[in-house]
Amino acid sequence: MELWRRTRLIVIYMAVVFLVVEGITVYGHHQFDPSYLVVSVVLLLMAAAIYLRQRTHYVEMGGDGLILRSSFKRMAIPYESLRQSRCQTLRQYFDAPSRRELLKGSLSRFAGLQACIVRVDLDPAELLQVGRLVGRRTVLEQDLILVVQNAAALDRGLQLRIRKRPPAPAARAARRK
Repeated sequence: MELWRRTRLIVIYMAVVFLVVEGITVYGHHQFDPSYLVVSVVLLLMAAAIYLRQRTHYVEMGGDGLILRSSFKRMAIPYESLRQSRCQTLRQYFDAPSRRELLKGSLSRFAGLQACIVRVDLDPAELLQVGRLVGRRTVLEQDLILVVQNAAALDRGLQLRIRKRPPAPAARAARRK
């Protein structure tokens, strides 16, 4: 939704301006210039494409797993493959020394946003598919970074569905001593 919110007014405004200019040109008995009409139609089509793309990308908790949907693709990650979920800002997540250089460029403007970070237990090929579906820099190591409008609600919902694993045998032995 971020791209749509940032571009909708300027794209639609430009298309309307081009249509008005073309209307004034035709109404003033000047020669018809189709370039204004073509540009305004292209701008309106671009606005529609951006809007539809934003509306068809989503993350949803389904009955069997976490559903990731892109324009024409859909992928479900079973709840059994989810190991941990937490909600934190991207700045906090990328504060680790190994990740500091990754919070640059277009991602830096989202540094203050809350994200739901899900630790997944998938093989590298499946992680690559997930990364291609949801976007670059959203899969780091075994973490899936989901920047959604209500990250805390997604985190709470996932916490209820993620199966709690028993502690490792070494951890149990250390507690007994």
